[in-house]
Amino acid sequence: MGKSKIQNPKPKTKIMWIWHAGVVAEYQKPLAALSRYSDLELTLMVPCRWPERAGQMVEAEGPVSTGYQLLKARTAFTGFYYIYFYPSLLYQLLRFRPDVIYCYEEAHTFMSALVLLLRRLFLPRAAILLYAAQNIRKSYPLPFSLFERYCFRRADAILACGTSVDRTLRSKGYRGPLRVVPLPTDTSAYLPDQQKRDAIRRELGLSPDALVVGYAGKLVEEKGLRTLWRAFSELADACPNLHLVLMGGGPLKDELMDAARADGLTNRLRMPGVIHNTELPAYLNALDIFVLASETRSNWREQFGRVLVEAMSCGVPVIGSDSGEIPTVVGDAGLIFPEGDSRQLASSLTMLFDGQLRAELARKGRERVLRTFSLETVATQHYSIYQAMSGER
Repeated sequence: MGKSKIQNPKPKTKIMWIWHAGVVAEYQKPLAALSRYSDLELTLMVPCRWPERAGQMVEAEGPVSTGYQLLKARTAFTGFYYIYFYPSLLYQLLRFRPDVIYCYEEAHTFMSALVLLLRRLFLPRAAILLYAAQNIRKSYPLPFSLFERYCFRRADAILACGTSVDRTLRSKGYRGPLRVVPLPTDTSAYLPDQQKRDAIRRELGLSPDALVVGYAGKLVEEKGLRTLWRAFSELADACPNLHLVLMGGGPLKDELMDAARADGLTNRLRMPGVIHNTELPAYLNALDIFVLASETRSNWREQFGRVLVEAMSCGVPVIGSDSGEIPTVVGDAGLIFPEGDSRQLASSLTMLFDGQLRAELARKGRERVLRTFSLETVATQHYSIYQAMSGER
């Protein structure tokens, strides 16, 4: 009998993510979803600490599963997104020798340029993907404009979080492959939950029959909170059970509290402060309507609106302005109004006083998230990109 040949198993594709925001355990869940692909070997490199939650310094958390290796590394210029870097970066790259590096940073950062330079010198077979959320054409000063041009020439592909990013990057000279991959949401954490709804309403002093409109995020003017307040105050007299919950912190907090006092509506406003990622699903469940009234500025336009997806995943009907990516994210699962138009926002809120319409949009929103924004759906997109890129290299 002849000897049978022993076939060596195909080696795993080594994937390394480099991501400053990965210090937050919640954000690491896409890696856990990717770990279901047994032919991938996953590593996530994060800073030991980073000011991530509303500017608060966060010591690196996680990992959230055993499916990937979490590498916590010291950074220079910690907290300065444009110029930070890892002194041990070259050592770690040579240690893991990844086939695909996803540098989850924008092209105009020193970190992205450094990763591409080290790849060129030491790991020429590795494919490098960058992240992009730019949806407004911006001119960066030196040396960041040089970093951007270098990255545009050297990156193998860019993964964009929104559809308008493509036009922006092309107008700035990027000619390489670009894929739109949405920001994912954990649909097992963000889901309808009556018990959480009841508990948070008791905590906030809201009755079960209260009609609660809410927002979560930074309390800054570009989020359209003045417009939201005007629309709310316009409807408050006609709807005595209408309440507003504003979650988060920021420079507009005192102004909004003063407006509530001036309008005699302090008993209808709740401001619970910054909500931790793990507690946000419960607070979203306490709402009847979620509003993201973002307003475009000369240097900013809504890039995605992740909290809209989180609210829809919790079965909360949403209203969004037409700023940036919001209409694309919401699709037909919510209502859209012209940014800055408080009367149109008030009209949209009035439409959702109808419980039947709220129930219909809640169902559509949850279905849309499961279909488009779930961890599993986005992980599948990443997997196909990695396989293609590693094969090309």
